[in-house]
Amino acid sequence: MKSNVIIDSEMFTDLENHLFTKVQSTIKKLRNDWRSPGLHVEPIEQAKDSRVRTARVNQQYRLVLFHLEESPKDVFYVEGVYNHDDAYDVAGSKFLRVNDVSGQFEVRRRQDVPQGRAKNAADSEIKRRAAELAAAQQAKRELEEAARNDTAPVQEPKSVDGGEGGEPPPHPPTPSGPALHVPVEDLVDVLGMDREIAERAVMADEVELLEIASDAPRWQGEALVELATGRSVQEVKEAFRTEATTGTPADVPTDSDGVLKAIHSGTSRRRFLILDEDEEYADVLEHGDFAAWHVFLHPDQRRYVDLESSGPFRLTGGAGTGKTVVLIHRAVRLAGRATPAPRIVLTTFTRGLAESLKRQLRSLDPDHQVAKGPGDPGIYVGGIDQISRFVVNSARDKRGVMADVLGWGQDTLPRLGRPSHDWDRAISDAGDELPEQLRSAHFFATEYSEIVLPQRLLTEQGYMRAGRAGRGSKLGRLQRRAVWAVISRYRDEGMRNAAVDWDELSAVAARALDVAAERGEPRPVDHLLIDEAQDARPPHWQMFRAIAAEGPDDLFIAEDSHQRIYGNRVVLKRYGIGIVGRSRRLRLNYRTTAENLRFAMAVLAGGDYQISDTEEGAYEESSSAYRSARSGPAPQMFRSVTLSDEYDDIARLVQKWVADMAEAGLDPSSLGILTHEKSRAANLVAALGERRVRIRHLEREAPSEGLPLVLTLHTAKGMEFSRVILFGMSAQSIPANRRGMDYDEDALLQARQRERSLLYVGATRARDYLAVSWNDEPSEFIAPALKDKD
Repeated sequence: MKSNVIIDSEMFTDLENHLFTKVQSTIKKLRNDWRSPGLHVEPIEQAKDSRVRTARVNQQYRLVLFHLEESPKDVFYVEGVYNHDDAYDVAGSKFLRVNDVSGQFEVRRRQDVPQGRAKNAADSEIKRRAAELAAAQQAKRELEEAARNDTAPVQEPKSVDGGEGGEPPPHPPTPSGPALHVPVEDLVDVLGMDREIAERAVMADEVELLEIASDAPRWQGEALVELATGRSVQEVKEAFRTEATTGTPADVPTDSDGVLKAIHSGTSRRRFLILDEDEEYADVLEHGDFAAWHVFLHPDQRRYVDLESSGPFRLTGGAGTGKTVVLIHRAVRLAGRATPAPRIVLTTFTRGLAESLKRQLRSLDPDHQVAKGPGDPGIYVGGIDQISRFVVNSARDKRGVMADVLGWGQDTLPRLGRPSHDWDRAISDAGDELPEQLRSAHFFATEYSEIVLPQRLLTEQGYMRAGRAGRGSKLGRLQRRAVWAVISRYRDEGMRNAAVDWDELSAVAARALDVAAERGEPRPVDHLLIDEAQDARPPHWQMFRAIAAEGPDDLFIAEDSHQRIYGNRVVLKRYGIGIVGRSRRLRLNYRTTAENLRFAMAVLAGGDYQISDTEEGAYEESSSAYRSARSGPAPQMFRSVTLSDEYDDIARLVQKWVADMAEAGLDPSSLGILTHEKSRAANLVAALGERRVRIRHLEREAPSEGLPLVLTLHTAKGMEFSRVILFGMSAQSIPANRRGMDYDEDALLQARQRERSLLYVGATRARDYLAVSWNDEPSEFIAPALKDKD
């Protein structure tokens, strides 16, 4: 009979591929035959808890586990992975206890254990949470300081020398007085915290509180962090409540029946993977690979996979919080929920991101039903433009629906895509009456996408009466007439060339879907799931609303306003999408370390990243509510005098990191070097080649193994790497030249925010290590993340 194995859900968060597979193999053996000689399951003499054992992973690592039951079947709780020699010391000191007030399960240690004990290979959750809060609070302080001062003084980091980088020291702590305003007795009697911990906590400032939380039993440390972020004692009590009623004093192990009841009770249950009950988890551990684990759900994400919504639902969250993972699981869940198979579309902003979704979907469920096109049973994955093309190409009356939107039409699919200089030509040909500040291709492209196409304006008279809410430029009658002359010329050119731009294509697709519905035809999609929705423009939202039948679970929208690098802000209800009361946020970043997240959030200082525009003030995004689940080394900063020096520095860093990664069993392709422009990426490949360092320029194709990859910040969207170098982050490179976007203050503000977001996207691609390089002066956007000179 197979053993039942219980695992803390966070245990695998920090495991790299090479260690994941070894631990996976060990747990499989433990389930199948724990007496297998290769496991070397051994009790520990004179241990605090007689149930503790260690098991061999390989020569370097051992599991620490507890043998909870032997009959009717063996039950093991796996506590963690440790270096071989340290595992014995850790096992001798650890014991399992149920808190006699809260009913929470605790892994505790003997009080006489030295504080310098070995660390678990996957750091304890509370150490992560402490680092998260510290990062969030520091980022919040930096955001507030940057709002008062445009930039902070900049420290000159050391350049790379023989592979050694200049790693800036941490910020000095800022005294803040007591971080908690809670009586000791509430912490002890209501929540069940240790009295010693409670007495220290109520006197501690922020920094001291985080140190206390790090050393506390896991749930007690988490509860302190929750209290520090503003939750009340009653809210925290409810969050950590269980049905377990039998506990023991703090220094006494609880029997196995009590431990198992606590693990299965209340909010505790979601912390654990119980392989006899969680078939999906068991299958991933039994048969899956590292890629499958990375599309696997963490417990706090599962609620949004199973959620049933009465209408459109939006899930927001920062980079790395698992929005895409939720979408993939939700697509599979919806596909298996009804008979006949529902028509599901999973879409995102670009074709490259759509291909990534397909790979992840195959990894999660290789046997899912693949739909041939939008509207067919099964799951269809495609970019927004692909879907719009399919809809227009399938339309019965192409000429009529095109004429409704563009004023001209034809019976065949028009040529797709128009060069950006078509707007420049239209301005040159028909813009004699334009004010100088409006002679901007960017102004016309956005005016067309945000005002003209959504309202299906076909005449100057219609445009003169049209509402322009959300546009910064105020236009009088003469200005509107001059603007329409240019738009009319742009459309005439499209008709002559039988070509439409991509926004026109989506607008025509939306009209085609509405016309079909007016004829009594059903909407083609039952469930539409949208990833990277923050970059969608108004014609896209019109097409989204038109393709899916209104009703339960019709639209599921995943977005992060911090990552808006293409479009402008959009108010969804203008396009028939109401999400007030149906919007939630993921708060925990599983990818980026707290240190790298702190840098990324500091980059956003001075920007306006509230998401309230999409639901007209329903709530606002708060950087302090966005936390990391992991800690790691501080980002390294490399300032060079010249571009040639910067190439030298990065060549040495790449050589060192590739060597370190080889030693850890990582492929060099998990090192990504990100630049602002494609030409800069190509120059970097050549320059490092001259220095005998081989890297590969990745453009549209899928990543491949063998060499470090260099790509643009835009291309990196949706990807992740073990190590990331942000190359060329100089003042002259980012923000890019905004010429043509300064026709009004709001346009310039949004352009600058897109540049900040681009840098934020780059920084949050890093799982573990982040380096930032520049020559001469740094970008004003990274200045707040740098430290003052001592």
